[in-house]
Amino acid sequence: MRQWALFLLLISVPAMSRGLQFDRMSHNFGKLLQHKVAHWSPQVTNKTDHPIKLLQLRANCGCTVPIPEKKIVAPGETVKINITFDSGMFEGPQEKIVKVITDEPYDYILLINANVVKAYSFSPPVMNIRNFEGKAIREVDLSTNIEGKHFTIERMESKAPCLTLKKNSPTEVEVTVTGDECAGEHTVLFYLSGMDKPVYYRVALHLMGEVKVQPRNVLFMGIRSGTKAVRSIALKWSEGDYKVEKMTCDVPFVRITGTKPMENGIRIMLESIPDKMKKGYGTGNLKIRLKTGSGKVENLTVPVAFNLH
Repeated sequence: MRQWALFLLLISVPAMSRGLQFDRMSHNFGKLLQHKVAHWSPQVTNKTDHPIKLLQLRANCGCTVPIPEKKIVAPGETVKINITFDSGMFEGPQEKIVKVITDEPYDYILLINANVVKAYSFSPPVMNIRNFEGKAIREVDLSTNIEGKHFTIERMESKAPCLTLKKNSPTEVEVTVTGDECAGEHTVLFYLSGMDKPVYYRVALHLMGEVKVQPRNVLFMGIRSGTKAVRSIALKWSEGDYKVEKMTCDVPFVRITGTKPMENGIRIMLESIPDKMKKGYGTGNLKIRLKTGSGKVENLTVPVAFNLH
């Protein structure tokens, strides 16, 4: 993707030799916290003696929304293109592309970069317990990427009766797991002093055979409201022959359309339902129950985060 983006960027330069001249063709937001909306407004000038129409501004991700100040740029006129980027549930380096399509015989490419980090970090990020024998104890350490914030864990909650929580220090918790009913994934809610909102930590507890899920942590759906989008989840296992017993998704505008076989696994297909969408950001869960021919059961929960523009 990066090589392709740089190639497109190169063929769009130098912009001065074409009808539109941009003050900047790329922007790096630097480090951004998750769930933050960042703005960039490059300026573009018409260097010709005739008007140029901005026919379409197309981003390669629903998390990026470009809106021009005007759709027709007069000769010598300078206008802004207002671009917003929603970091959502992304994590790590991000590269987004905005394609500016005009009535000229060529297009322009704008490149956006950001390094998205979690507001709160847990170590380990996911708690996998293999070869479970009825009881296991793990430690979770909490830190923050919000500068100037100091906090302690005031209290903790979990609706799972098989989880016992104990605070060992202001930022460290001991989690004890008992009972086979803990197979699957659960959420621990931390109330922190010094923070505006409670912090959620998902504890993934796989107590049977290992099933690898792609994407590993969160299925992110960035969608323009009213449009249809198709997504998929891949499940792969190193041994055994799992079959899907049950699947549910509690995101109201997402439906499961079926499965496709793949080598040592399956792919679960999902699509959005346009007439049930409401603009905004939210989360939900895709729950999957798998079973082998020998009767072993694997319960998986894949968090689903969505951002509807």
